[in-house]
Amino acid sequence: MSVAADQDKILYHQIRQNNKSAFDALFQKYYSRLCRFAYTYTRSLELAEETVQNTFIKIWTQRHSLAITTSVLSYLFTSVRNQSLNEMKKMSVRISHETEFAEGREVEADKNAGLNEEKFKKYVCSAIEQLPEKCLEIFTLSRNDGLTYDEIAGYLGISKKTVENQMGIAFKKLRKLLAPIRTIFMD
Repeated sequence: MSVAADQDKILYHQIRQNNKSAFDALFQKYYSRLCRFAYTYTRSLELAEETVQNTFIKIWTQRHSLAITTSVLSYLFTSVRNQSLNEMKKMSVRISHETEFAEGREVEADKNAGLNEEKFKKYVCSAIEQLPEKCLEIFTLSRNDGLTYDEIAGYLGISKKTVENQMGIAFKKLRKLLAPIRTIFMD
């Protein structure tokens, strides 16, 4: 285990014992990094910051019952990713309802007319969200953050071959999930 991971575990145990300064230290240590990570999902700085803040609020409010079995950093990234995806789903539903309300009718898919760009983006985002957890994380680091396979491997502490395999899995699944709309767009 690295020195940083050991320090994080110590901070976590202090937080469980109501140590506010340990909580503040953990927050300060990872806040910016987690906001950048959340932004890759939300594409909104405000929503990314809110997501990270909510994650830390949850840690503080559930500090006595929360059991972090992985590294603290891994837990933080996983929590922020899950919270970001939940926020994006909520936003998507809210936008859909607002659109339906504004138009005064339900939006119907018209395959003959093809998908407009917004529907296409939503379909692609939905397909990406269906990727397995590890694929999604690696795919996002590659495509949204622009990291190379070597950089991703170093960042996640895995081999470059694992990154390549996970990207291959991601592309294979995306091709399968996006096959129905590819035929619509190609016609």
